Amino acid sequence: MDMNKKGFEFSFAWLFALIVGAFILFLAIYTTTKLIRTSTYQLNTVTAKQLSIIFEPMETGLASGKSTKANLREETKIFNDCFEGGGFGKQRFSLSSKQGFGQKWSEKGPEGGIPVTNKYIFSEAEEQGKTIYFFSKPLELPWKISEIIFLSTSKYCFVDAPEEIEDEVKGLRLENIGTGNCSAQDIKVCFDKSECDITVRGSCFDKYECESEYEHGSVEKQGKTLNYVGSLMYAAIFSSPETYECNVNRLIKRLMQQALLLKDESDFLSVKCGTLPSTGLLQIAGFDFQDSQDLLLLRQISENLNKENEAANCQLW
Repeated sequence: MDMNKKGFEFSFAWLFALIVGAFILFLAIYTTTKLIRTSTYQLNTVTAKQLSIIFEPMETGLASGKSTKANLREETKIFNDCFEGGGFGKQRFSLSSKQGFGQKWSEKGPEGGIPVTNKYIFSEAEEQGKTIYFFSKPLELPWKISEIIFLSTSKYCFVDAPEEIEDEVKGLRLENIGTGNCSAQDIKVCFDKSECDITVRGSCFDKYECESEYEHGSVEKQGKTLNYVGSLMYAAIFSSPETYECNVNRLIKRLMQQALLLKDESDFLSVKCGTLPSTGLLQIAGFDFQDSQDLLLLRQISENLNKENEAANCQLW
């Protein structure tokens, strides 16, 4: 009986130690996992905040364009959510990165995203990579509305690009955009040809009105047609259709408010300067903008307004 009792006590002690050991191991793994998740979430939050800070020096000032890149430590997903409502709308950026032995994607951080209200960043709704490429250009219609920023983690190849666009791309010194020789991994962009991933079609054929037929036109992408004017051509190329339309809508809201301010300035200066453009300003301020299809009509109003401003004694812009 004593031997049986001792054997039972030994078996129970061994089983109890095994259970306790397993629990301690589980607790250690769980705690470590929680710490990694928390650390990863905090890292994603900090990186997203740093990403929004990068947008600040992308203002070009008097330059025609500016480019830079950011190298991340881990493979990262960037989520760009755009919202039209509330004043000038906003964007939210959140990140997810690969962490741990299994290289699983972490939870998106920060919760709700880092808000960006005074910038217009065009990209795919979800970008993925370790290197992020940025460049910016001003958007004028007819005055400078704002700087617009383009973000991408993908490689693009412009096939048979017009000389003026090829020169512009080379001038920006963008490592992720090439011309001519394309690799199988590149996203191919064609001009007036349909055999590529993205097709740009110019629609400005009046040589007295435009220096290039691609000053306005459309971009065919993901089964949708996105109309553009000026530097919005690049926005349509690099953006998901939803992000593009949302940000264009935000930009036009800004343009309309600028037109109201210029109308007030026009009324104030008219006593000293005589007749100043006002009808066109009111047309822009009250424009019923729906989507990018309305950009061409808005451009025509802007061109006429610009001619009136150039002919005035006092120019508003």
